[in-house]
Amino acid sequence: MNRQVHLVIGVVLFLVYVYVAGFFHSTSPELFAFGIVAVAAGSLLPDVLEPPTSAKHRGICHSWRALKFVTVMFLLTAIPVLFTPGIPRFPLVFSASCFFLGYSAHLLADSVTRAGLPG
Repeated sequence: MNRQVHLVIGVVLFLVYVYVAGFFHSTSPELFAFGIVAVAAGSLLPDVLEPPTSAKHRGICHSWRALKFVTVMFLLTAIPVLFTPGIPRFPLVFSASCFFLGYSAHLLADSVTRAGLPG
């Protein structure tokens, strides 16, 4: 997949995440900006770390192991954002959850391609 597709997928999932988080907290414009930058960075980082120079460019940063790790990290940071009233006021926790959301989205999108993800 190309860079634009990964960005669109990441931003769409971010908007869903903010919508769900909005049920519990109001999202400030600053927090929204931190989140959008973080999800964009997470959506693009795997291809920065392992540039798609060939069909076999996928290493540890594009693996099932990496997907499991970033998904767990997303859950560990998203649960406090969604269910703890004071946490969303801290941009670092919210931005971290958005970053891991973007990275997870990138790997999930790559997993359905012909090349898939290596073990």
